[in-house]
Amino acid sequence: MTDESLARAAVSGDGTAFDEVVRRYCKPLSDFAASRTATFQDAEDIAQETFLRAWRHLSSYDEAYPLRSWLFTIAYRLIVTGYRKKRPVRLSIQVSEGLEAKHPASNSEHEWLWRAAANLPDDDRTILWLRYKQEMTIQEIARVMNKTKITVRVRLHRARGKLAELIRQSNDTSRQWTVPDAVDVKGGD
Repeated sequence: MTDESLARAAVSGDGTAFDEVVRRYCKPLSDFAASRTATFQDAEDIAQETFLRAWRHLSSYDEAYPLRSWLFTIAYRLIVTGYRKKRPVRLSIQVSEGLEAKHPASNSEHEWLWRAAANLPDDDRTILWLRYKQEMTIQEIARVMNKTKITVRVRLHRARGKLAELIRQSNDTSRQWTVPDAVDVKGGD
């Protein structure tokens, strides 16, 4: 079933359809939240709160937009709200390594890139994460972050430039720093 048909079934009261939505998006939402929170528990709380709010407001879901974008929008807003309230610090290296051990990355050959991206400002890292880890379009990212498509394109371009500069400045000679195939230079949809 597609996400939208699952959402439609869940609105009609089918709890198993919503369970499938949770199954599909629990890890991606937890990973996304973990990239922006201080602890893995905070990330899990955000994912749980995202699903709770989605369940409560399922009737307001607009099928004209992808369900994934709607869920990530809820999570993003919870993260931003959490930052305003308690301003959490980024994950420590030990917690980050523990998170990687608990939830191994599906594409570990590029994890070095995400470690470098951890040094970027939060919004830059978020845009890169949504584009390349979640494979969202510019339009979906704009919807999640409540920004225009042009703003997202420009910020994505700048974030890639900042990341490239961080990599250039790195003195790590044991790794050949190359741009992964997944990084498109045009930033298109």
